[in-house]
Amino acid sequence: MEEQVTTGQVIKKWGVIYGAVATVVNVVPMLMEIQISWIQIVNIAIAFVMFILACKEYRTENGGIMSFGEGFKISLGAAAIAGVMRSVVVYVYVKFIDPEYLGRMKDVMNETWRAQGMSEEQIEQASGMMAGFSSPEISLVLGIVVVVLGGLIWGAIVSAIMKNEEDEF
Repeated sequence: MEEQVTTGQVIKKWGVIYGAVATVVNVVPMLMEIQISWIQIVNIAIAFVMFILACKEYRTENGGIMSFGEGFKISLGAAAIAGVMRSVVVYVYVKFIDPEYLGRMKDVMNETWRAQGMSEEQIEQASGMMAGFSSPEISLVLGIVVVVLGGLIWGAIVSAIMKNEEDEF
């Protein structure tokens, strides 16, 4: 009998692959100091592709069978690994390598708001609301939470589409 691959093996493999890809896609613009407005769409597309490839591998290696729960577990686990990898790299960059990065991004955001016609009072108010989210530590935690939430949502969708359960009879 041929050995079947476990969900844990697939989670580790695809979590690391997803984490590496997501890290590169998110850190390169930081290094180049460019703002990409559509980066979230790219991140969602990467998540979908990674979840599909992970579920496809698991299903293929297990005789074409995968339950919704197995697919969901794979997607969520891969998202957790990727979220931690990406967030830790971003944290190290922002905290130790380029501590002025967040201040520069705040300035860029303020200029963008001015160009959109916001008054100085509105900009101050918006900056005040954003200030609580601009520390490296908060960014670390929020980065992990956002990727895991994406894993919950996009992983459920991919798992529902990719599932192929055994017939009961």
